[in-house]
Amino acid sequence: MAESRYEKYVVRRPNVLKDGTEVPIEKMVWRKERPTTGPNVIMSRDLIKGSDAVIECGLIWRDCVAGNGKPDNFAPHKHDAFDEIFCFLGTDYQNPHDLGAEAEFWLGEGKELDKVTMNTSATVYVPAGLAHFPLFWKNVKRPAMFVVVICHGLDRKDYWKKVVPISMEGRPI
Repeated sequence: MAESRYEKYVVRRPNVLKDGTEVPIEKMVWRKERPTTGPNVIMSRDLIKGSDAVIECGLIWRDCVAGNGKPDNFAPHKHDAFDEIFCFLGTDYQNPHDLGAEAEFWLGEGKELDKVTMNTSATVYVPAGLAHFPLFWKNVKRPAMFVVVICHGLDRKDYWKKVVPISMEGRPI
């Protein structure tokens, strides 16, 4: 296939987040018991110079918990510098509105802590400053897509400095 003059704007191999750093997918070591594809970074400044967006996606195929990237600590966190959009997408081509799972997404902190439960394809807008996570995937009947869109203009290293982990009671960790 002939390469387009616009190839510099195309990402064909994602990076993967490992401890808050983007790593080329070829350098990852995968565990067979892993319940998701993990956060595949399909758009970022590391992949496309000048991009002001980060787009992460993953495929969920069994019950699991997603949080702040640390398997032993799924505490909520918040970002004061940017908004995020979380997309929950069903994969049934005959009924794409059916998520094929139940996603329990926690938002807020302290007295404002509340869960949002979805079993349909949906998006959740999380404005800057709103605490979010953990995210529990339950009753997964078929794979579901999970996509996070971040428009911020920050480099990845600066992005992770803006994450403030907090306890379930709403206190900084």
